[in-house]
Amino acid sequence: MSIRYKYDINDRRRLEKRLKVGKVEKAMRWSLDAAQSKAAAMISREIRKTYTIKVADVKRTLQIKRARRDAHRALIYTGRRIPLERFSPKPKVVRISATSVNGRVYQTRRKGATVRVRKDKGRQLVGRAGRQSGGWYAKGHVLRRASAKDNRSEPYMQFGPSIPGMVAHPQLLNDTQEMVRKELPKQFSDRLDYLLSQE
Repeated sequence: MSIRYKYDINDRRRLEKRLKVGKVEKAMRWSLDAAQSKAAAMISREIRKTYTIKVADVKRTLQIKRARRDAHRALIYTGRRIPLERFSPKPKVVRISATSVNGRVYQTRRKGATVRVRKDKGRQLVGRAGRQSGGWYAKGHVLRRASAKDNRSEPYMQFGPSIPGMVAHPQLLNDTQEMVRKELPKQFSDRLDYLLSQE
């Protein structure tokens, strides 16, 4: 059952005729700003429950798109995959299997790296799929060679997920939309009531 408020957001056109248009439009802008801020805070809070990223990292990727007459907003998260050095990398010596020039398989040690991308999985060893290791941490970057079989091949920076990818979880999007659907009418009624009380 929906809650009825003093001023109905779906009845803005009639309110504009009965009250001052400027007041109604201002109340709408204020309510959109408030709902937008709550939605952004909710998204940031929820993805930080799972991923080891900072509030500032999320804010940097956020863009606000305003529709004509400021009647609608869209929260758009942009950005590429995040370098693994942003996920608390640590060097680690690991044991690996290697093959000699004579074809003999033997055990040896090499430098590896661990990162903590998700809070529910703990630290993970950086490497190729199906391999024990393949990455290392040096000079502030997590690197891995282009070819695991060629130690002289070019090293490349390694990346984790992107923030848009984190945000695109269906449950998170549904929960955020539901929160805005409930919050916006309340904000509109409260703010219009405040503006009219100032006359």
